[in-house]
Order: sequence, then C-alpha cells, then structure tokens
Amino acid sequence: MKIVIFGANGLTGNELVKQALENGHNVTALVRNPSSIEIKHENLKVKQANILSVNSFENTFKGADVIISTVGTGASIKKARKATTIYSDGYKNIVLAMRKYGIKRFIALLSVGTVPDPNEAAIHRVMIRPMLKGTYDDMRRAESFLATCNDIDWIGIRPLRLNNKSKTGKYRTGIDFLPEKGVNISRADVADLMLKLMTSNDNIRKYITIAD
Repeated sequence: MKIVIFGANGLTGNELVKQALENGHNVTALVRNPSSIEIKHENLKVKQANILSVNSFENTFKGADVIISTVGTGASIKKARKATTIYSDGYKNIVLAMRKYGIKRFIALLSVGTVPDPNEAAIHRVMIRPMLKGTYDDMRRAESFLATCNDIDWIGIRPLRLNNKSKTGKYRTGIDFLPEKGVNISRADVADLMLKLMTSNDNIRKYITIAD
C-alpha cells in the first residue's frame, strides 16, 4: 500500500515508518525538517511539509491509499501546556486534501483522556492531563471535527502512556475506553496496530484504545 505519514520523525512516527517498510509498503514521510529522517530505503520518500499548511503537502496525497498522522506537540511539557491547533487545524487540512484526491482511510494518533474514561489511571487523570491542557483541548477539538466527517473512513487511536519497548504484538484494545488495568503501551505496538487498521473495516469512525 501507499502510505503518507505525518510526524514521521517523532518516536511513534519513526517506528511506524520502519514497520511499514518492513512490511513492504511504500511510504511518504512528511516532516518539517527532512534531515531529521535517518532511515534510508528504496520505498521511502521524505518530503518537507507543515501540517498547518495544506499547500505544502496536498500534492503528496495523489495515489495514496492511507493517510496516518502521528503529529504531536513533542515531549516538552512546556509546549504541551500551551494552546495549539496542530490537531484540529491539521486534521482539517488533511481531510481537505483527502477529499481532493478521493482518499478514504485516515488513522489519527490521539490519547487517552480526551473523554472521561473509567479505566484511566488516577495519576494520568489528576496530574498529567491538567499539565498538558493545551494539547488535550486541541485533541478534543480535533475529535469534534472528525465526528462531522462521515465521508472519511477515519479511525482514532487513544493509547495509554507510551514507552520505547520492543514490539510484542500482544496488547489489548477497546472501543472508547481503556482495557481494565492497562498501565502503558510501547510505541512499537501502537505502530503495529495502526498498520493492521489500514485494511480493517471493523472500526471505522471509532476510537480504539490500546494498552498492555
């Protein structure tokens, strides 16, 4: 398949690129700084783009099968606390370009905590989410936008706390709410789930949670 990945230079995005190439897919990685992508592969194209500027990337959608966004505000708590539109405006731009080129499948990386979740760890609910207010506020706006996109086969991913452990392929998923007693999840397993969802029609326009 031909996959376009936003945020390919992030920790999750980089893992997604590696696994997609290992599985024989053709990947276009969209990043602000192409030199930040160290992976070299005959099936990988790296393009400079800004998710907040549709003109910078829409031409890369031509012929694509799936669009995946792993963009985020980064690991900096200071940045994550500030107001942002990277999710809400970014997704609007992605959908605009998808409609132009007739692409249906969009997979978006978000987070647990955009809606009240009875299985969310107290520390995440009470401490982490309030610290990342700007990010979570915009994720909620992005989810409200996706709810209006009935012509797009979008799937939202809401992982728990991410880590850099190896892929296990052994993880639990849920719809809207986390599996009970989930603690964290590796970025590698999140990438594995995303690739599986590219061809599955079971969870269209739903939010999939994932935990160990």
